[in-house]
Amino acid sequence: MKGLKKFGAIICAIAMIVSSITYYPTSNVSAATALPKKVIGLVANSKSGSDTIENAIMFAWAGADDPANVAGYDPTVTSTVIYIYKDGKQVTKIGNATKGGVVGGLSAGSYTAQAANVNSMGEGDLSEKVSFTVTGATLNYTYPVNCIGPKTPAGLSYITGNPEVPADNPAQADNKLGVAWAPSSEASIPSADSSVVGYNLYLFDAKTGTPYRRVYVDGITKSYVILESVSAGEYLAYLSAVDAEGRESALAATSFGQSSKVTVKGQIIDNAQSFDKPNQPTLPDGLSILTEGIDYGFTIAWSGVADLTGQRLNLFVDGVCIKVGINGNVASYYENRLATGTYEVEVRSQYTSNNVESFGLKKTVSIEADPGLPGKTPAELADPAYSEYKEPTTNPTTTAENETTPVVETTPSVETTPSVETTPEIETTTEKTETTPSVETTPEIETTTEKTETTSAVETTKPQESNTNAQTTTKKQPSQTTEKSSVNVGKAVVKKAIKKKNAKKISLTLKRVKGATKYKVQIAKDKKFKKTIVTKTTKKLTYSVSNSKFIKAKKLYARAKAIVVKGEKTYQGKWSKPKQVEIKK
Repeated sequence: MKGLKKFGAIICAIAMIVSSITYYPTSNVSAATALPKKVIGLVANSKSGSDTIENAIMFAWAGADDPANVAGYDPTVTSTVIYIYKDGKQVTKIGNATKGGVVGGLSAGSYTAQAANVNSMGEGDLSEKVSFTVTGATLNYTYPVNCIGPKTPAGLSYITGNPEVPADNPAQADNKLGVAWAPSSEASIPSADSSVVGYNLYLFDAKTGTPYRRVYVDGITKSYVILESVSAGEYLAYLSAVDAEGRESALAATSFGQSSKVTVKGQIIDNAQSFDKPNQPTLPDGLSILTEGIDYGFTIAWSGVADLTGQRLNLFVDGVCIKVGINGNVASYYENRLATGTYEVEVRSQYTSNNVESFGLKKTVSIEADPGLPGKTPAELADPAYSEYKEPTTNPTTTAENETTPVVETTPSVETTPSVETTPEIETTTEKTETTPSVETTPEIETTTEKTETTSAVETTKPQESNTNAQTTTKKQPSQTTEKSSVNVGKAVVKKAIKKKNAKKISLTLKRVKGATKYKVQIAKDKKFKKTIVTKTTKKLTYSVSNSKFIKAKKLYARAKAIVVKGEKTYQGKWSKPKQVEIKK
């Protein structure tokens, strides 16, 4: 941990560099009565002196909040959007852009870009086009068409291989990769964004452009991460910010003046991952497998107390899980139940909500059996509590034999981004179905009659209307009838609900409900939830909710209920007991 403490100074230095950019707070925004003025002076640079960042471009323009920018000064502007095109087609739209920043994750090639200011009346006219060329690899990655989430992070920097980072820092060890960035919670920087609850770190093989790993980092407590068990090689790293709705920013690249690539030393490990799979948890800092000086087995150790909220740490021997849920509050775990022999030991972290696992830390060990215990094989020690992640399957809509059920097409007109939930939410009470545009997300309002939201870019016909031209059936569709729950949904529990004084963000920790697909969360000013402020749906057990009404509230309460999706049907459990939000100074 000595090296980690030294690293704190580097984080501060990064934040100072980023905060040196001229910044004009926009909290006192004038009321808009017309569309905002045009963006002035948009530039796109691929080089800064002799520095080039591969697969990235730096944007800058004159700020609408700068009175010196006479032609473009407009105090009604709240944000700027950037449109990037390649071969005449839109690659992405970046929302909530700051006045400049390095956008990464772009494949090599020629591009054009335009920007527009935004105020309460909408988007203004597009700026003049700028052209630029991106150098580097052809990345095997499709950029989200709409990055309409938080502001893109700033100050991304490598810890691994950085000469300013001490050699005894854990990030400098073999098969480890560490990156740091300026936290979005830092109010003094242009990329500050209070809606950010976490970050996605993307790693590409720098030589082939293929995905290597994607990891989610909790942004409430961290602005750096050290990844374990990374294969030796050369990588490109990009970072996006994520809000409580799951919306994602554009990918940030390392800052100009920093190397665009990082080299990881150690062993070559065959553990590459496709970005199509869900995000993985991270392993505890300083995780290691120790045998030296240990009798009759081995010890798993890590640095200090590991926060495993929403996760469990599992131990594997020769591919068999022999221990589920190692206690993270103790900095080590001793295993001495095995018979004498040589084994491949592996430690993985696993999300409790969906069983997604991290890549493991592996080590081959030779041990002697404990003479006081009957030595067993890994198969004999297999922990029945272990459950593997299973790829979600799509069940086709079926009814009774020879029946035809009309189906509403929901083909989107634009590529669906990771931030959009496509699982329809269906209550087990009387419901009605409504269709909303694909880009908009309708705020969820809790009433006795729940709504099902169907995302569709072109279909605006309600299912009830489409039935007039469909073959008559003898049964109503499940989404239009009151279903008696044939699934016993467990009752959710809000374990923790914490908010800092004068903050608009509440951090929640839920207890896992067996079989739950997702959870509905509500925040209210009263225990009976007659004054509900927010209703959200999440798949996470650790979740953050933001709302400006939380800032001045003296008392707040949280509750949750579990949701189970079975094929075309959705079942909901009962609301948990109200949990008063703890307000910390």
